[in-house]
Amino acid sequence: MTPAASSALSLLDTVIARLQHAEQRAGQADMVRHVADAIDSGRTLVVQAGTGTGKTLGYLVPILAAGRTAVIATYTKALQDQLASVDLPLLQSVCDDDPDLSFSWAILKGRNNYLCRQRVSEIATGHDQLPLGDVPRDVAREVHQLVEWSDRTESGELSDVPFPVGDSAWRKVSLGSDECPGAAKCAFGETCFTERARERAKNANVIVVNFTLYGLDLEQEREFLPPHDVVVFDEVHELEDVISETASVSLTGRMIATAAESARQALSRQKLPNALAKTGKELDEVLTRHSGQRLPQPLPSDIHGVIGNAASQCGLILDELRATTTETPELLRATSTIARLQESLSKVLSGGSNMVLFVLDVRGAARLTAAPKRVDHVLDRVWDETTAILTSATIPPGLPRRLGLSLDDDDILRVASPFDYAQQSLLYLADDLPPPNDPARPARLQQRIRELISLSGGSALVLFTSWSVLRDTADALEGKLGSGIRLYRQDDMPKKALLDAFRDDHASCLFATRGFFQGVDVPGDALRMVILDKVPFPAMKDPLLDARRDEAGPAAFMHVDVPIAAASLAQAAGRLIRTATDHGVVAILDPRLSTKRYKGAVLYGVSHMPETNSLERVADFFVRRTS
Repeated sequence: MTPAASSALSLLDTVIARLQHAEQRAGQADMVRHVADAIDSGRTLVVQAGTGTGKTLGYLVPILAAGRTAVIATYTKALQDQLASVDLPLLQSVCDDDPDLSFSWAILKGRNNYLCRQRVSEIATGHDQLPLGDVPRDVAREVHQLVEWSDRTESGELSDVPFPVGDSAWRKVSLGSDECPGAAKCAFGETCFTERARERAKNANVIVVNFTLYGLDLEQEREFLPPHDVVVFDEVHELEDVISETASVSLTGRMIATAAESARQALSRQKLPNALAKTGKELDEVLTRHSGQRLPQPLPSDIHGVIGNAASQCGLILDELRATTTETPELLRATSTIARLQESLSKVLSGGSNMVLFVLDVRGAARLTAAPKRVDHVLDRVWDETTAILTSATIPPGLPRRLGLSLDDDDILRVASPFDYAQQSLLYLADDLPPPNDPARPARLQQRIRELISLSGGSALVLFTSWSVLRDTADALEGKLGSGIRLYRQDDMPKKALLDAFRDDHASCLFATRGFFQGVDVPGDALRMVILDKVPFPAMKDPLLDARRDEAGPAAFMHVDVPIAAASLAQAAGRLIRTATDHGVVAILDPRLSTKRYKGAVLYGVSHMPETNSLERVADFFVRRTS
């Protein structure tokens, strides 16, 4: 054993001894040892850590034992908050007694998650460039509450707001990075909540961010995050899509109109801003004609002409803004906004072989997006400059290569879960139902879901790949699941309240869609069955995936669609067994798995579960567990 691994394992023993209800886990110790050696040697490590491994300590302990500065990048802000409220405070309380192990940590989010003191000042003094008289009364009330709260809060962070607040109100008191001129040019730069958060991050040993902020940091030449020795990507199966999104550029007529309005507020002459606003309307009209299409390169002449015109107008507006001698907040904000818009317009015009351009209707407005087919070039500098630890309970086949790593699937460290899946779980595959699109399927599907819920006595999370199937099935089964079994639907109430109700009522069932495939933690008897209506393959009309399929050629289905479906299915199944005493059945009601060659690849993430196609065996499983 290396000195680095020995030191990390010693710290792990200390941590476990001091934490209440903690236990030694062979998989966790294995992960700690490998992560410690990877940090010591400066090499990238990919770890598939089964549910219950304790992967958070599995990477945090070696980082602290090595005395390195690290960024922990998670998929969602919710995971950030979990680290901030549970894992890091616990670990810090253990390490603070030892000067060699004590550390500081910080949470850092994107600028639009913090109050902007400049915007608050404009509202409070009546100099708001978007008067509150133009917004609904309830939004104005929330804005005034936020202005008052700004004098009491230490963080200025959205997640710390002690009262309900809607998106419309929050946007009035916050700024995106595109609009902010930067601390050096702002009258409130020294007390800016975002800048304070960045300063805390700069002085911390462990900085927790989400994938989006890390991706934006790469796109903006490391503008947001301090230097760090190690980066951990937790829930890495989502990294490819998030980095693709942060490296993408989107344009709408409304975005151009908003930038034009910003310029109007800063300039006395309105001719150029008015012309840009008119171009925004023209872009709306042009994009509407191409809605739903993947665009060729070079762009169609009508789109190219409008975007080129907008880029030229942005250049002229910037010249006029920079020639203005009085640096008002409006001027600084407009300069930043117009410069970012010009950059986006230029990226769309330049295109490139790796970019996919398409137009989609988003909430009634046509949106042009330029997105990269591959993200390896974005991440290359991470692998070259930083020790990286990539981890998740599920690592889709081929993911390391798609992220730009020269690692094969055989190079992945696979740490087994401590749970006894052979005894605690069962995988039921329905091979006797009609396939998707068969007219007889809806009624048979509803009947099978009802049968399965009857066997489990409720406590079922039923996941659908479409809202229409969810609604039709819920309508058909409402009141027919058995005595005392309540049916909750995803849109009945907010997600947190819905999950709380589901946890509290052990006989209830929750019908939901893809948003509940992950981030759902319902241990114990409140969840004894997870049902998927079919294999969650990605949409066939996704322009970006279509481009990746074209590039993959005849192997597209196995190389593009199957890994996505397998990862989604594994995440959904992972909702079932959350503790060593949990038990239950994962049921997949898709008969294609009994005949198609992709069965093994799709089920790789649940291959540790005993498999059956017999309802009788499902019934026996629950009888044995309750006897």
